[in-house]
Amino acid sequence: MIKARIKKSLAALLVGVAVNIVLAAVKLYIGLKTNSITVMLDATNSTLDIVTALITVIAFAALLAPRGEKAPYGYGRCEYLASFVVATVSCVVGVLFFVRSLNRLAMPEPIWFGASSAAIIAVAVALKLGLGLFYLFINKKLKSKAIAAITLDSFLDTGITAVSLISYSVSGNVYYSADAIFGIVISVVVIIFGIKIVVDSVKTIVLGDGCADEKEAICKYFEDKPSVTAIMAIVLHDYGYYAKVGSVKLKLAEGTSEDDAKSLADEAKIELGNMTGAELDVQWQIENGAD
Repeated sequence: MIKARIKKSLAALLVGVAVNIVLAAVKLYIGLKTNSITVMLDATNSTLDIVTALITVIAFAALLAPRGEKAPYGYGRCEYLASFVVATVSCVVGVLFFVRSLNRLAMPEPIWFGASSAAIIAVAVALKLGLGLFYLFINKKLKSKAIAAITLDSFLDTGITAVSLISYSVSGNVYYSADAIFGIVISVVVIIFGIKIVVDSVKTIVLGDGCADEKEAICKYFEDKPSVTAIMAIVLHDYGYYAKVGSVKLKLAEGTSEDDAKSLADEAKIELGNMTGAELDVQWQIENGAD
């Protein structure tokens, strides 16, 4: 199951790399041809998207490494690190956009508009939107923090490319500084979203993902067990997708035998392990009895 998920993730990421290579090359060509700062910055952004996707590929490839003495619970948190890298690169791109746009605002340059170039940029918008939807669809099953960050980045890039198209069209017919103004607006949006993802990624790296899905699954599992009267505590430590470690403490109905309690615990370890990937220590306390 884990290896199948990793292979699907790698395939999806490599599709993104291929699409971004095409987009970066086309945008760079049009940016240099038309002298549009927003199109050139958009090309730079697509180039960095290739880098972040490749870094994420490396992170997922690391998940295939077997568990060992140095990493007894695997390398699942590499996904969280990849998400942080994607967000950090977005922030850096935003700052570069901003500085370059301010420079263009201070020293305006002419933009050479062409209908064919505008049409190609419009196709790039549709292609990037399609890539974002592709990631969104496939990540419903993969549930990867890294791919979620790349998905958000893809939708943000769709907006950036759309704005660059508007800027390019307007700048060729109005005045040179319009291109720089649009560039500044794009930069601020990228920085804001980038910072938000950075903060979320750091929280996940430090604190884990909260294990909400696993806790919900544990609660639902024991709801169907008549001998379980309450779940006293669930403690889970996050080591990545399908790699949680912790314990659950149950209160069992009065009269439950020690053998039945032990059988319930052993069965729960196996079944919940298969369902969630969590390694659980199932403890119990019998009402009006001893642990």
